[in-house]
Amino acid sequence: MSGGPESRWSRYVDSALNLNTHPGVREGAGQPEAGRGAGGKQRAAEKQRAPGWGIRLREARATRGTAAADAPQPLRELRLLPAAATVWAAAYVVVRLPPPAGWALAGAAAVLAVLLLTASRVQTRAAADTDAPPESVRRPMPAGRGRRFLPQGAAAILRGAAVPMAAAALVCAGAAASLGARTAGPISGLIDDGAAVTAELRATSDARPGMPDRFTGRPRYLVDAVAESGTAAGRRFGTSATLLVIGGEDYAPIRLGDRFTSAGSLQPLPAGDRNLAMLRAGAPPGITPAGGWYGVTAALRETFVRTAEDRGAAVDGLLPGMVLGDRGGLDPGLGQAMKDTGLTHLTAVSGANCSYLLAFVFLAARALRLPRAPAVLLALAGLAAFVLLVRPDPSVLRAAVMGGLGTLAVLSGRGRLSAALLFLSITVLLCVDPWLCGSYAFILSVCATLGLVVVGPHLVRVLSMRLPRWFSAALAIPVAAQLFCGPVLVLLQPQLPVYSVPANLVAAPVVPAVTVAGMLAVALIGVAPVLAVPPLLFAAAGAWWVAGTARFFGALPGALAGWPEGTPGVVLMAAGAAAAVAGILYISLRGTGGMSGTGGRRRQVNQQYPESPRSPRNPPFPPQAGFRGSRRTRTASVGAALLAFPVAAVLTARAMQEEPGQVQEWEVAACDVGQGDGFAVRAGPDSAVVIDAGGEPGPMDACLDSLGVRTVELLVFTHAHLDHYGGAAGVLSGRTVLQIGYSTAGPGLPDELTGILDGSAAPRTPLTDGMAGTAGSVQWEVLWPPAAEPSLAAAGDEEENNASAVLLLTLAAQGPGEEPLRILFTGDAEEDASTAVLASHPELRAGVDVLKVPHHGARNGGDSWIRTLRPSLALISVGADNDYGHPAPQILSSLEAAGSAVARTDLYGTVLLIHQGNTLAVRSLPP
Repeated sequence: MSGGPESRWSRYVDSALNLNTHPGVREGAGQPEAGRGAGGKQRAAEKQRAPGWGIRLREARATRGTAAADAPQPLRELRLLPAAATVWAAAYVVVRLPPPAGWALAGAAAVLAVLLLTASRVQTRAAADTDAPPESVRRPMPAGRGRRFLPQGAAAILRGAAVPMAAAALVCAGAAASLGARTAGPISGLIDDGAAVTAELRATSDARPGMPDRFTGRPRYLVDAVAESGTAAGRRFGTSATLLVIGGEDYAPIRLGDRFTSAGSLQPLPAGDRNLAMLRAGAPPGITPAGGWYGVTAALRETFVRTAEDRGAAVDGLLPGMVLGDRGGLDPGLGQAMKDTGLTHLTAVSGANCSYLLAFVFLAARALRLPRAPAVLLALAGLAAFVLLVRPDPSVLRAAVMGGLGTLAVLSGRGRLSAALLFLSITVLLCVDPWLCGSYAFILSVCATLGLVVVGPHLVRVLSMRLPRWFSAALAIPVAAQLFCGPVLVLLQPQLPVYSVPANLVAAPVVPAVTVAGMLAVALIGVAPVLAVPPLLFAAAGAWWVAGTARFFGALPGALAGWPEGTPGVVLMAAGAAAAVAGILYISLRGTGGMSGTGGRRRQVNQQYPESPRSPRNPPFPPQAGFRGSRRTRTASVGAALLAFPVAAVLTARAMQEEPGQVQEWEVAACDVGQGDGFAVRAGPDSAVVIDAGGEPGPMDACLDSLGVRTVELLVFTHAHLDHYGGAAGVLSGRTVLQIGYSTAGPGLPDELTGILDGSAAPRTPLTDGMAGTAGSVQWEVLWPPAAEPSLAAAGDEEENNASAVLLLTLAAQGPGEEPLRILFTGDAEEDASTAVLASHPELRAGVDVLKVPHHGARNGGDSWIRTLRPSLALISVGADNDYGHPAPQILSSLEAAGSAVARTDLYGTVLLIHQGNTLAVRSLPP
């Protein structure tokens, strides 16, 4: 109602954006009750009826709150920024160090903190001595005292610097202690050896769907777990190692807190990962369900999902995700639509849901006349139960800790300093769990919150110049979050969801209702299932609205705009976002004459303007005037500020895209070189490992051009036959070759090839069994020929074929839960050589992902590779309509019997393999 008191919900929303007063500091705190009007008198009368202990708490809180808010202090919000930044940097470093180094770093930080505190105390005493007492009470001052050792105010700076150092010492000590416990015992050696173990584990997460198995399409599940004991090679050991368990559908029922046994092989994960290693399970688990609160919450989650599905209210699996964070049943099509429209954060529980629940419980308790302190405690208890129910995702933890600290600050009368609470929650969480520093969910949650705190109020002020306030507040939330999250998002997905802001604007209003109604349904479903149905259906209606929004905007033309990958894309997005933020702040602060303070509560500012030649009726930059200019100018400025960044960003991104016809996504390429071999394995953005070069320069040169290869990290000639080295000049044409490796049964390379290679400064090395190295992001290992193999002065075809270098190339895993890609290149090795290789390298029996079928699929290559390795994919490089009958029918039959997919260059042209998670996609090079 115009002119009347605002509703509690309106005041809560304004407070969340720092627009008006902060909760916990009453408007007019410390002023006489008579000045509050009728509404204030009614509230005062209600407070008189509250219990005596509640009145005393409020009086103490009001006294402290008034003191805290008497004067605006804009920098109060930033005082914990150094501590948060230092702790984050320390966490990022220490989780990548061995425990002794972590302890050393902790000790150094602690010593530095003590030195800073000591120096600040000395400076403070020296400063106190300079403030001499009156002559009547002055005592003789010892020589040397009364001098300031540092400039005035340095003591406060020293004390301020000691806090980040102390926090860094704490996080380093905690990480070192945790790593020491995890790596104690024989587990580290077993991980390095890739040993097979049987482990007893305790799940620290619910099982979640992973990438399906390559080609078979069978689903796989990931479980974070702590190994409590294990058995390897008949010896039992104790451990506290954290493992990422990867298993089949038998692992889907595992829930947080369950204990289970699993057997499989260990594989190390990169330094800094939360888990020490992956355990690739080869047997079904033995599961013992958890009891206590873990068991209760697991039962509630399963009952909710089952009830929603039975009543057709799951909305393609979206409702369980929005209410409980359970995305296991989310429809892939809907998931893609949510991703394409920037609504992915709504498919699971995030920090915003914590805020909705905290606000609802607190306001409901206050509506029932519960005093503030019990209402706050009830809200915190509800928040704790909510976190346990939806599982402690990093963004949920951030919001829960921040919300808890905020409510405690409100209860103590200190006001709610949003940025300070964010920095404090970052510090607390990283001290408890340093591995959060690398979690993208945690990073995005922090960025989104920082955007709302820093830019949100100013963006509302700018938009309110031409738009209704309620609409400005709603629009500011997705825009501010997008500006701060954009650089991280394009690193994960180098695409720009064009309709992200309008989609979020349309979907956002129903999210609080879905959260609250869904939680009511969960609470009722265990005690009175019939009563849970109405709120369940109400929440499903909201989820249906969100799903419809995603599908509508995702189906519009141009829903996704291309964006540069890697560092260029991140830099472009960061620069554009910074420019947009600067423009928003400039317009906002120019319109208000500067900031009136964000610390404590917002207070009315009564500015006095100096004498000026300007008319006193029109002082420069009055607070209510926005910024100078006509309405048309103001409208144009606001519109330009909001539209300039996305328009410029899209145009620049398109200009930075790769040349037309150049392939951007590929990991392995079998170039169509006719009857010969020519392969490229991607080692970097514009570099590759090249294995053989075909028979002519032209096809190989054109293939590498299409792949964007400018640098050849390693060029391998498996053996000295023309159909493998004849195109060498095409590889060298316009490219830098860093290293050349070769194998031959003769005394040296053919003169023709030597003459071509003389044009390159790359060193040449004969390849023998046992050699290994790294080329860019590719690891390579030579398995054949043996080092003692004598050279033959006049090698025949069979001897040269069997002298083919056999190489195992490994492409690193792209992230947690994904597996490296293993490819075996066999040259033209015939059956005798293949039998010898398999005998000397029994580790190959574990299998490979991709096999380059030897000798173009000829019968004399044998099928021992195929029967032993059972590859997921077989590559056959062969010319169309060749006169040799390649590939032989016997080889194709063996591949079919092994269940291997086959990709042939005579049928598909140049074949591209794209490694997406744990899926290997096969494509043909576009013409």
